[in-house]
Amino acid sequence: MPKFRMFFIIISLLSSCFVSINLASESQHPQAMIRSGVFFSSTPYILQPDLKVAMQFWASQLGKQVSFSSHTTIYTNINKMRDDFDKGIINFIVAKPLSIIQGFDLTKLTAGYKTKWSGITADNLLVISHKKANINNFSSVKNKHLSLLINDPISEIFVNTLALEAFDLPAKQVFKKIEFIPKSNQLILNLFFQETDVILVYEGFYELASELNPQIKNNTQIIAKLPNLPRSLGFFHPSVEATLREQVLTEIENLKTIPEGQQLLELFRADSLVRSDANDLDSIKALLKRYQQFSNNKEYLH
Repeated sequence: MPKFRMFFIIISLLSSCFVSINLASESQHPQAMIRSGVFFSSTPYILQPDLKVAMQFWASQLGKQVSFSSHTTIYTNINKMRDDFDKGIINFIVAKPLSIIQGFDLTKLTAGYKTKWSGITADNLLVISHKKANINNFSSVKNKHLSLLINDPISEIFVNTLALEAFDLPAKQVFKKIEFIPKSNQLILNLFFQETDVILVYEGFYELASELNPQIKNNTQIIAKLPNLPRSLGFFHPSVEATLREQVLTEIENLKTIPEGQQLLELFRADSLVRSDANDLDSIKALLKRYQQFSNNKEYLH
């Protein structure tokens, strides 16, 4: 299972399993319940039944030690998820930043949490070329071969933005070939062996691959970067009482001190969960604004 998919799963799991730790014992919130909605259609490599089984297992294990009340719904339609959020059917959402920005009224979001891994809570999206391709900046990519991660709309928007800024053309009219690759490590290897000229890949994967094979950095170069991209975010609806939100977030921050929490974090290779707010959407909002300034209804990749 690709590592970055795991980061997305852990937030959905924890939104089901931990959101109500110690809450049922609080007399002021005897019926407290977090109803989470998880937008999951962008992760085709994970079966929804498998996710449900995992959530039920961890909920049952934790339920032996603490009392909590929670429910999670998995959505494949962002409009349905938004409607349920607006109606109060769900009061906590988990999704990738782009889906949140495009699908929800951001004024209806309040504090939440995000995953921290390898000491960071956000990654950088890199545009990388092979040094032998003689591409030292994006202005030199005309008629080259581009490879992107499949099912990563941020990569598509970013490369189109760069193409529009440099050539006043969408990416499909700049590159001689655009192909979509299912795994980041394959993207990097294809570039290393000169099976493609330019790739978009997240810095975390690039650094890991370079640690395993230092020749990767020796033969490739970064020609553009989109910084500070969180993988997935969770937000409460403002209708969830502030004291309840604070209790939940405090428990989430202490997750790594709980034996079951440590096991779950280790299983999904995450360090911890930390607080998030609407500012974590700023990098994606800035990209969309940048793209819209140049797009002028020009064709997208597909």
